[in-house]
Amino acid sequence: MLQLVLSNKAGQTTQKVARILSRIAVGDRIPTVTALTEECQTARGNIQLAINNLRQAGAVGLEAHGQNGTILTDINYHVLANICGVKNLVGSMPLPYTRRYEGLATALFTLLNNEEITNLIAFMRGSEARVHGLLEGRANYCVMSRMAYQEYCRRGTPIREVLDCGAQTYVGRHVLLTRPGFSGKWQGCRVGIDESSVDQSYLTRTFFKDKNVEFVPAQYTQFMTMLQKGKMDVGIWNEDDLDGQGTSIECRPLSLTEETRNDDDRAVIVVQKDDMLVNHLLREYLTVEKLTDVQRQVMSGERVACY
Repeated sequence: MLQLVLSNKAGQTTQKVARILSRIAVGDRIPTVTALTEECQTARGNIQLAINNLRQAGAVGLEAHGQNGTILTDINYHVLANICGVKNLVGSMPLPYTRRYEGLATALFTLLNNEEITNLIAFMRGSEARVHGLLEGRANYCVMSRMAYQEYCRRGTPIREVLDCGAQTYVGRHVLLTRPGFSGKWQGCRVGIDESSVDQSYLTRTFFKDKNVEFVPAQYTQFMTMLQKGKMDVGIWNEDDLDGQGTSIECRPLSLTEETRNDDDRAVIVVQKDDMLVNHLLREYLTVEKLTDVQRQVMSGERVACY
């Protein structure tokens, strides 16, 4: 019966009301029929039918309190997701070129694929691309560092944190790579910078802000080749990616100041700011303990990466 209703105008209204109610906490008052009518731009009859649909489907429990309004007494996000057509989640994260990222991808794939929901992961280089994909609706959630998340919040980007995965879940640490034969003098040296990465560009500009250097725009993945060919002198890189490289490029510790000590190693999972439905779904399945346990197993070789 519900599927028949969802095929018409009232059904579209049911989906809109479902999204609105997903933003309400159990115990709080839901918007009035008049308010829902205005927000959904539809007739009162469609709103009333939508509310009845949701109650009959077991998506919400509601209790009338006269002049005090109607209270949300229960909510089932899985049923709401099914009504809204959210049966498959799509997430985006960095390319899995390190064991740490492979572990993170495996954790997300494992924990978000079950009898109730499925999850696909798109791998995209650069936090800018991942955030654009999220805001354009091509992904339901994305992964970035806490440093990047804080920068997007500063810009006013409409995203919301679902889970901070903890220290060293994104990278081990960032380091300075220098070309073979580099003198070590910063004056006039050529420094690689990848503007598509909030982390890399922020760390680079902050670390070298008082030094007279030349910034060389390049993709992060090209740094190693450019250093070997002498096209740049220095680049800030993820140390995890050095495993098995076997090059003569020198790796130096990146001495972070308080200004640059900004949680660049912590993975954060984010959604669109108003997408409380996906926010709640992710929170039901993901915990720091479960995620980091799978990631650790992949990194130690106890578990085969699967994503």
